[in-house]
Amino acid sequence: MRKIIFISHITLLFWFAFSTKAFSLSINETENLADLTAVYIFLKHDCGYSQIPDREIERAIFYFAQSNHWDISNYDKSAMAKLNEERYDDLKKIPIPRKKKCRVLANDALALFAYVDALALFAYVK
Repeated sequence: MRKIIFISHITLLFWFAFSTKAFSLSINETENLADLTAVYIFLKHDCGYSQIPDREIERAIFYFAQSNHWDISNYDKSAMAKLNEERYDDLKKIPIPRKKKCRVLANDALALFAYVDALALFAYVK
């Protein structure tokens, strides 16, 4: 239940957060965004990264979408939440030992956190 609430929360934040004019998401971009969201949900709920604040996850996903000039403000939030959940379920079903899956996903996904945090710190220092 907490995972569904978390997925809905992230989807809702994206729905409200994007206000700049850009191209609407293509099917491929939507799937990429759902995949990234699923990775963070998996890390948080299945890999022991529960200490990562939801705000950090939202900020990393927001940065990813923003850096690609994606606008999801007009996207159907319930469809996005459903796609995020499907991607999360797909990720859980990949036949790789959970410990190895967690390590591989963390190596890439947590690097984005570090990068986004560095950008935030740099912007704060300016």
